[in-house]
Amino acid sequence: MNDFLKQKYAMSDQGAENLQKSIFSHTILNLTKMFPSIVGFMFLFQYLGGLEGIPAPADLTLVNYIVIIVVMLLVMFIVARWDYVRLYDNVYNESANSRIDIANRLKKLPLSYFGKRDVSDLSATMMSDLTFYEQIFSHAVPHIYATTISTVIISIMILTYNWQLGLAALWVIPVSLLVFSLSKKKQRKDVDAYVKTSREVLDDLQEKIEQIQEIKSYNLEERALNEFFHKLECSTRNKIKMELSAGIATSLAGMLMKLGIITVAIVGVNMLIAGQINILVYIAYLILTASIYLPIEGILSFMAMIVALDGVVARIKEIKTMPIQEGKQEMNPKDYSIDFQDVVFGYDDYTVINGVSFTAKQGEVTALIGSSGSGKTTLTKLATRFWDIQQGKILLGGEDISLIDLETLLKNYAIVFQEVVLFNASIRDNIRIGKKEATDEEVARVAQIARCDEFINRMPQGMDTVIGENGERLSGGERQRISIARAILKDAPIILLDEATASLDVENESLIQEALSELIKNKTVIVIAHRMRTIRGADKIVMLNQGRIEAMGTDAELQMQSETYRKMLKKSIG
Repeated sequence: MNDFLKQKYAMSDQGAENLQKSIFSHTILNLTKMFPSIVGFMFLFQYLGGLEGIPAPADLTLVNYIVIIVVMLLVMFIVARWDYVRLYDNVYNESANSRIDIANRLKKLPLSYFGKRDVSDLSATMMSDLTFYEQIFSHAVPHIYATTISTVIISIMILTYNWQLGLAALWVIPVSLLVFSLSKKKQRKDVDAYVKTSREVLDDLQEKIEQIQEIKSYNLEERALNEFFHKLECSTRNKIKMELSAGIATSLAGMLMKLGIITVAIVGVNMLIAGQINILVYIAYLILTASIYLPIEGILSFMAMIVALDGVVARIKEIKTMPIQEGKQEMNPKDYSIDFQDVVFGYDDYTVINGVSFTAKQGEVTALIGSSGSGKTTLTKLATRFWDIQQGKILLGGEDISLIDLETLLKNYAIVFQEVVLFNASIRDNIRIGKKEATDEEVARVAQIARCDEFINRMPQGMDTVIGENGERLSGGERQRISIARAILKDAPIILLDEATASLDVENESLIQEALSELIKNKTVIVIAHRMRTIRGADKIVMLNQGRIEAMGTDAELQMQSETYRKMLKKSIG
């Protein structure tokens, strides 16, 4: 049972175990709801049965009944409280654990996964899907299983007492469930259509917000609004279809359920006339039949939610079953040289890196050059294991990085990528990302080295100024300088610079190059730059062309070996 629940609902071991406990407690709660009917029947049989000459099942006084009712209410309260704790507390704990588990898995997934998924889609899975998951598991799943079990138990009891009246009462249950089941395919289709269009709305909204500058610049506000409202209208229509299909199926099944009361009334009257039952049994079965249907009618609406749950679980399963980047937690490299050995990497439909081999030695600067799309940035991301290669090996100090845990590996890297990412926090906190335990003095020192003090002094709160989402209050050059300060603060043995000074003016670039020259001593440095003067002093220059190495060597060697390099050099000088 545990394995079944884990597989069906993408739950943890503890979550599946807690769900079983919730089903058990809710089954007991459902059965306790029969107590008032039982006590009522006992009272009727004792005080009205005597008038008809029907023997009473027990001879109780009024005081006895009062005591029974008080005890009954106390037991029902205790069971309800017990069920509430098991049901809601356990469900919300499982939901919280699922969010944490998904967050932990997301940080271990390769970047190639995020390239295939929209950020808005992932956000919706983390937030709205898991909120819906909570709602269903607190209000639907345990109730369905518990009601099924309790209904089976009660059905056996009423069939045992009188099988004719029992069949008259119960035949509508499988028929109603069959009618509902026949509509599940249509419901699932409508649910999937609504989820798809609602995700498109979220994706379009995020895209429009991110592109607001371009939209305003080219007077596209009306067009953007029309596109958004069109997608919103499609989503609304699909939601109405989803609600209608679920509502019609639930209402129809509920209407069929009411036929059971009619059949009990007809069969009961015939049996009463024939003398096969007495009037009290007849009344008891009419009341009991109505009470049996109430929880079943409730789970019919829950079953409509279960149809939607299938899609939610599928999306959660996709994340939970994606292969993550795992590896050993410790590494002992002999040095910090990075060795690429016949590395091949590509996406689904094309190859980006094809058989690249070179070594970026510790204590040297290795420059990667080539035209746009030649694979320079891709190689730096492969070196950090942001993506896993398809063939070949990448060794760090003789250790295969594919066997090393990503967090352990990245402790050795300080990275400044071309696309700077900053957080909506203070300048101080953004720099301190490089070293969480850094003192204010250390942060101020690296900020000065990276020439950040020039613009920090102009800020209203200085280092404590909040810079907005992705540093929107800063210029491109200022954002890049914060990124460089962060890398300097980390002081890692391996430094990756992808166009690290591309957004800086000539004066600041020269100043930061001086600071970087102190930083890179005795370290492994891989640098990408389009400005030839930035890479001509490198110890090794690797020229890439369509994912292959076209030439490799020092500036002097490449001038002798490569016509392409000479053209690039001439163009930069010219």
